Amino acid sequence: MSPDYKLSLPLKATVLHLLQLAKLEHVPDPGEGFLGLTGLSPETRRVHLIMDLYDKDPAVVRSRVKDEPSLEEITPGSLDALSEDTKYIPTETFLEPLPPPDPPPLAAVAVPTPPEEAKPVPFQSAVPAFPAGSVLSENLMALTNKLAKKAIYLKNAKANAPYETTLEVEGLRELRLEDNGGSGLALDEASARLMGRPATSGDFVLRFQGLLQGKQTELVAHLAVIPDPKSLWISKDSDREAPFWKPDEAFARTEGALLCVAASKRGRSHAKDGTFRDDDFGLLTRGPEGWHIAVVADGAGSAPYSRQGSKVAVDRVLGDLPKLLEDHVTPHLSRLVPAHQEGNPDATVQIQSQLYQSLATAAFNAAKAIEEEAAAHDEKASAFSTTLIISVARKIPEGWFMAGFSVGDGGAAVFDRGEKTLVPLTLPDSGEFAGQTRFLQKSEFSGGFAEVVKRLFFVIKKDFTALALMTDGISDPKFPTDKVFADPAQWESFWNDDLCKAVDFSRTNPEMEKQFLDWLDFWSPGNHDDRTLAVLMP
Repeated sequence: MSPDYKLSLPLKATVLHLLQLAKLEHVPDPGEGFLGLTGLSPETRRVHLIMDLYDKDPAVVRSRVKDEPSLEEITPGSLDALSEDTKYIPTETFLEPLPPPDPPPLAAVAVPTPPEEAKPVPFQSAVPAFPAGSVLSENLMALTNKLAKKAIYLKNAKANAPYETTLEVEGLRELRLEDNGGSGLALDEASARLMGRPATSGDFVLRFQGLLQGKQTELVAHLAVIPDPKSLWISKDSDREAPFWKPDEAFARTEGALLCVAASKRGRSHAKDGTFRDDDFGLLTRGPEGWHIAVVADGAGSAPYSRQGSKVAVDRVLGDLPKLLEDHVTPHLSRLVPAHQEGNPDATVQIQSQLYQSLATAAFNAAKAIEEEAAAHDEKASAFSTTLIISVARKIPEGWFMAGFSVGDGGAAVFDRGEKTLVPLTLPDSGEFAGQTRFLQKSEFSGGFAEVVKRLFFVIKKDFTALALMTDGISDPKFPTDKVFADPAQWESFWNDDLCKAVDFSRTNPEMEKQFLDWLDFWSPGNHDDRTLAVLMP
């Protein structure tokens, strides 16, 4: 052989396919020295075995197409005489070999016997010509047909969410979608962008047709659609026969000089287990010139009867507070408010003292009422644990006098959109450990005025947008830190871009209840507690 000779591309392709088939059909290694050859690799010895067996089969050697030259007669020029069915067309596309099947082991140095009535596989691909009907021919053409497919994996989609991705396969063109597999996606052929909104979750197989390096190719795309987290939640009815049952949602509104609206809804974490709404709330107005009172309470999730504890606390505050305000606060506002605004510290302390005798006393009475409720059912007061937030507002010549008191998490604040101000009316209240809160009990008042006054807040505003009270089912997702809760910009976004986009708080809106309760279903990952919000608006 001339030392300058190099294998042509067609010969390389032929040898590559032959090596693949030798492995695919488990052709045995004839061993060192076969046909007197030494120093060859096992793969090369297997090819020599195939050629030796092929050359010794007269029927195979003579099964030529009429008028085509025999092996001995083929010259470089005679290739042009071959028919298009048997001519080998070189290609530069070499695909990876198929994984081998699991046939029974072959006998030593034996070629599998062809089936008696083997049907030729349609010859559609550019491969070296082998005799039709032989095992080698069928496996080679099956391998070539398999190589006309390409599989890819698309980035994950989410059910009920917009999806868009670009199909990027080097050398692939003229792509078209043959079957979207039920995914609901469509292909923009000009940009190869796959777009849509999958309606259901699951694994989908999408099939495309196109040209890959000039060869017709089926592109099989695998797509995983992740379920919409909302669809995974279930809602079980709470037990109406259980002690202290309450509806899963509630709404109330009352009007004076302020429009007072509140809504409460059982959280998903309770709905999935069929347990109860532990939150509660109450609203009360005493005419246009009287007091406007709002109370919200969040029963402890770990307390078996906290749903009743929150109700008892709210009811007791609404029962006691109006008279307490009229006795201790109303008579002194006309004198103390102007002095406070002039910077008189004694007036400020006197206002705090009047609020201590009204708001703090009402809260203390609520703690006692919980103890009485527990004793009536032979239970510990801790079984009825709840937080408590109280806010009051009254129209005065200087504008509005507003005050607040709380024990536990959640919060209340006065928001003024015009001035872009925010005044908290509650104290950030945590328990002994991170993530815990405090609950309403008589011991919270044992420190006397000096300690309790830290929970009392008041503000005098010429005008304001809203006084809002919320349990932590609202404050945690909407205002996740104390700093965020006190940020006017966060409240402006919450009010303008969130709450008021969903709820029309005009007094003539007949859909307010539905809008408010629907808004309470907002989605926030990891925040699935009961949600209660009360809003007082001029």
